[in-house]
Parts: sequence; C-alpha cells; structure tokens
Amino acid sequence: MTSWVRALGAVLACAAAAACASGGAGTASLSPEGLTALEAQRAQHPTDPDLNLRLAKAYHAANRFADARAALATVLLQQPGNRVAQAYLGFTYEGLEQFDSARTIYGMLLAGRPSGEVSRLLNGRLALLARKELHANARAALARESELSRTPPDPSTVAVFPFRYTGQDSSLRPLERGLAALVVSDLSHVRSLRLVERERLQALLDEMQLSTSGRVDPATGARSGHLVGAGQVVQGQFQEVPTAGVRLDAAMVRAVDAGVAATGSGRDQLNLLFDVEKSVVFQLLGKMGVPLTPAESLAISERPTRDLQAFLLYSRGLEQEDRGDFGAASASFRAAAQRDPSFQAAAQQAQSSDAAQSAGVGSESNLAAAIGGSGPGGPPAGGTADALTLAINSTVPSGAAIVSGTQTTTELNLPVRNDPVCEAAGCGGPTLPPPLSVGTIIIIINRP
Repeated sequence: MTSWVRALGAVLACAAAAACASGGAGTASLSPEGLTALEAQRAQHPTDPDLNLRLAKAYHAANRFADARAALATVLLQQPGNRVAQAYLGFTYEGLEQFDSARTIYGMLLAGRPSGEVSRLLNGRLALLARKELHANARAALARESELSRTPPDPSTVAVFPFRYTGQDSSLRPLERGLAALVVSDLSHVRSLRLVERERLQALLDEMQLSTSGRVDPATGARSGHLVGAGQVVQGQFQEVPTAGVRLDAAMVRAVDAGVAATGSGRDQLNLLFDVEKSVVFQLLGKMGVPLTPAESLAISERPTRDLQAFLLYSRGLEQEDRGDFGAASASFRAAAQRDPSFQAAAQQAQSSDAAQSAGVGSESNLAAAIGGSGPGGPPAGGTADALTLAINSTVPSGAAIVSGTQTTTELNLPVRNDPVCEAAGCGGPTLPPPLSVGTIIIIINRP
C-alpha cells in the first residue's frame, strides 16, 4: 500500500476523531482567546514547526492570510517536505488572491505523482482556483474599464455570449449556455481566430450582473468585448416556432463601435438543433469573409453528440456549474454521458465538477490530511524544491508553471526575493526569511 493510499485512511481517522494530531479541526475552531494563547506559546518557541503549523491553520480559518503565510514560511524553511504545510500555503495564497503562487504549490504537489483520490482532489482544487481567478480578473477589468475602453481590442479575438432564450418552455433554457459552448468550440477550429473561454466571459457577466435582455444589446457586447480583449462578440437568441421547431438568430458585433458586422439565422425541427447551429456559424464566418480550409470546415461540422437530450443535460450542467452547484452539475454531466457514452465533453466535465465539489471550500483540512498522510514527506526534488522557495517568498512570476530542471533563476532573470509579484490583493504580511535555494525552470505562459 502506497503512502498516498495510507493518507486517505488518515482522512477518515481524522474525521472520526474530530481532530488530527497535527491540529486540523481543533485548531481551526480556536476562539480568539485560544488563538491568543497559542500565539503566546509561539512567542516562547518562535521557530517550533508544530506550533507554527497549528497557528497557520487557525489564521487561515480566521481569514488572516498574511499571518498564515508567515507562519507557514517558518515551517517550510525547517521542513520543506511537510506536505500539509505546503497544502495550507496553497490555500493561503488563494485567500490572498495570489493565484499563480497557489497554482505553483498545487502543481508541485501533483508533480509528486500522487495516485487516485489525492490527484483528483488536487485537480478539483485547481479547477476552483481557476474559477476564483476568473472572477478576480473580471473585477479587476471592471475597475480598469475606462482605461480598457480606450484600447482597441484584437479584431481576431472572439467572445461568445450565452444565447438568450425567448420562448415559453423553461426546460430549454439551459441551452443558452450549451449553444454558446458549442459556438465557442466550433469557432476555435478556425486557426485565424482566438476564442475567449466561455467561463471567462461568464465570470465577467456575473460580475456585471447583466440582465438577460442585455445579452443581445450590441452596446453591451461592445463593452464586454473591450473588457475581455475581444474585437468581435457573438450575441444571439433562440425560441420555439410552430410545429415543434426552433429558430436561432446570431450577430457578430464589433467591439470598437458596437456595429453589427455579420448576422446568421436558421430554423428547423428541434431534433435538428445542431444542424441549425452549424448553419448559423457558417453564415457568420462567410459574411465576415473568414476563409476556411477543408479541415476546418469538417471540424466545425462535427457534432459533440447525436443525442439532443444528452446535450440538454450537458447544458443544464453548465448552468449549474456556473452558479457553483458542482454536485448537481456532476449529476447532470454524468446523466449526459450515460445517455451517450461517446459524449467526451460531458464525461470530462462530470469528473471536473465532482472533484471541485469534493475539494471545495470547507474541505481544506481533509484535503491537507489526504496530501500529508501520517507525517511529513521527503523534501521536494529538483525544480519543485526551488519552485517552493519562490512560492514561499511570493516571487512566482505571473503565469508560471513548474517543470523539472536545473536552469537557475539568474539565467532566466527571475526575481528571488526583491520586488515580489503581487497580484490582485497585493503581497501583505511581514518580510519573510531568505530563500532556501535558487535553481529551477519556470515556464511563462502568456494568457490572453
């Protein structure tokens, strides 16, 4: 039995006992007086790793993230292989909205090749982290709206709004998101275009608290395009028509002037919805003068599923996922995959939603126990050890990813201690101790 499997047993043992020896649930529920007493103990033994880890958990539970980070730095400078401390450092950076640092920690833990449930939970945490980051970025974009509105967006970048349903059958309303996801997928096959992720635009719309009618307002589309850097925005609506049919209308709006650059429309029987959607996409591309290769045309013509009910279930899952109900979303995606086992997107979304539900807020102590097992692990090896150093010191470059290697930060011109990369919430907290080491490879990914 591997240490990672044994770690899962530790989760159950911790839950049964209501508190782990490392100070999990009991520490997290400390009263203000209890926290003060623990701080007094730490003052007598300032470098004690156990005391600092217990304090870090209590600080995290109290949303004192800068204090938690400082305590965890003390632990990890002495015990760099303490996986529980590493996990809580990731949680703490989430609280500080320093998402690249949190992602580095979770990536480092995954680089240790955990098996089964631990890997699933870490990937679920990464999915939740991405969701938090999208909403933080949306808020930041709205705060900079006057600046962004003066910057011409890239005309080859396209964002797709959720389609507005104007009919009477509420069971079809989830198709608002499903159709948008399908259009994003189709347009992503065109090499000359760049697509804004559906989740990124949805996060912006959530922060804007946009009304349903605003989804088809060209002025709103133009505004949103500026905020996400899209020069073109697809907006549309659909409804039932007599004799069990459906009508779909869409427009490509220029963000620079809110002008309509192209339109597309189609109608047919509801069971031919995919044919209608493909027709509208080809109309938009044709009127925009976007050339397509035979391979691109063929890729756009592909259906994610032939089962309309499976697609409706998938669309419902997207709706539930967008509102943070990952348990319901997982059930919907699984039902879609059961109806059509070849519907790969549904199966993948089911796994992602299920992991996000298990690794969500409030599960930190269980996730940390699963990662840490019965005691500290060995120190991180190679590049991951140095990535941990950068994360401890809040110097993870924006958009960084961990790989194994030996190239030094000096060769890559990366900061180690001075001028830390501070993201949306800034880098609060006291000055941290000097770094442990300096060698790693960091890949910088320039996300649009």
